[in-house]
Amino acid sequence: MAQSEGRKSEAVEPLRKRKADGTLYLRPPDMERLLAGLMSIDEGELLARAAIRRRSAPGWLPGECLVHMMRRAGRNRDRRAYNRWCALVLERIGASLMQRPKNSVPVADLERAEYALDRFVAMLGPDLEAYEERLDIWEARFDLALANLRRDAFRRAYSAEETDTVGIADDPAIMAEVERSVGSFDPFDPARLADEDFRIRTWAAIDALPTEQNRIIIMMHSGLPVGTGAEGQHSISGMLGTTPRTILNWKHKAYAAIRAAVEGDEL
Repeated sequence: MAQSEGRKSEAVEPLRKRKADGTLYLRPPDMERLLAGLMSIDEGELLARAAIRRRSAPGWLPGECLVHMMRRAGRNRDRRAYNRWCALVLERIGASLMQRPKNSVPVADLERAEYALDRFVAMLGPDLEAYEERLDIWEARFDLALANLRRDAFRRAYSAEETDTVGIADDPAIMAEVERSVGSFDPFDPARLADEDFRIRTWAAIDALPTEQNRIIIMMHSGLPVGTGAEGQHSISGMLGTTPRTILNWKHKAYAAIRAAVEGDEL
């Protein structure tokens, strides 16, 4: 990686939010190391890497890095850099929120995405003025924070609906059956994704999946429920017009293909 001549690496500012037990939220060790390495890289190269969208591409930066760089620019009162990083963060979030199959409802999707983006943007002003601890979660677990944001949008959209229907995805027997068939392999295990080679190979394998398998893996990773309870047509099964059992069967096949590609297992 190219480094600016004479540019000194700076320390990565620790997070400030505390858990219920009083201990501080911490970034994963691999994220701390990655951020420390990025501190000495030229801003232009960082921004170019931040614009890479495919996770399987070399140089791709996790969302945690984008949020950190945005907040760092804000603390340094570098408005130009802040605006550029902010645009990249919002683009990353918006692109994930708007992932949907062709037969979903565009207007409803847009409304939920706008609500979720508004929730995120509402934290930016307080963070610039002082420090918004809620953004610490985005620096520690970007995908988890994004999934929570998506779920909040779904809950808001359907909070008025009353139902006593239990989602089939919550059926312990069905979930146990799927987990037994998939085994212990989890392509989104944070500890394993810390390995760049594993991450690149995993996302390359996901990109190579058949359309329906690729779609449901991305949707699951983004936090969408399988269905079919209160989420109705806005669960994965509802959006794709199929049963939750079919979705879980696709998940099994997708995980098996990913594991074979990443670990070379003969399944």
